[in-house]
Amino acid sequence: MNEKIIASLGLAGRELKVYRALLKVPEVTPVALSKMTGIKRTTAYSIARSLSEKGLLVENSTKRPRTFSLASPKEIDALIADERMKFAARENMFKELSVELSRATAQKTYPVPQIRFIEEDKIEQFLFKQTPLWWKSMLATHSSWFGFQDHTFVEHFRDWIDWQWKKAPTDISLKLLSNRSEAETKLSGKYPRRAIKFWDKTDSFLSTTWVTGDYVCMINTRKHPFYLVEIHDATLANDQREVFKNLWPLV
Repeated sequence: MNEKIIASLGLAGRELKVYRALLKVPEVTPVALSKMTGIKRTTAYSIARSLSEKGLLVENSTKRPRTFSLASPKEIDALIADERMKFAARENMFKELSVELSRATAQKTYPVPQIRFIEEDKIEQFLFKQTPLWWKSMLATHSSWFGFQDHTFVEHFRDWIDWQWKKAPTDISLKLLSNRSEAETKLSGKYPRRAIKFWDKTDSFLSTTWVTGDYVCMINTRKHPFYLVEIHDATLANDQREVFKNLWPLV
């Protein structure tokens, strides 16, 4: 056999000696292998088992004594396929590691936005649970709750609105643009810190957008299924807040 091929197998020392011995005979017992290589029988057997585990030899344990032979071309083809699968799995692992390292590096330079999607049947529960966290974020950044609120939100989540203004810290205020509705008109003046301005340029608005501290929420309550998307990103929240804050005096 071509020596370059043998060398490419990565064998050395006694492993190489055992493999070369098998090239001379079709099948061999551990005792015969020991005599051919000058290696102790137990050591020769151990090396042959190791080469068998690597797929280069085949161990026949049904014979007494057991024997070893070179792997057939079909068995080598199967070994190649197995190695390809292992390589592909290892490649995917390193790709995932690369992505994770990129994220870790990114987090050191800028915060990666955290996004949550809330389905219709869980929105109300989410609002009650998450609002105190929004308050905390607002008190640490800007105490005004800015944005645009579609009138349909009030029609569906009035209980949460009443709860919020009974529980909200006294520093929290709300400045929202909205489209005119009977439900919103009834709320007018009920909560002094809740300021709503009806905007006559809202025909194309289909959902609610809130900016609460470092959070931006977008809520669809126009048609089923309703949904809420919360984005936790200080930069995005700051820029959205600046838009609504500068728009507020103009309406």
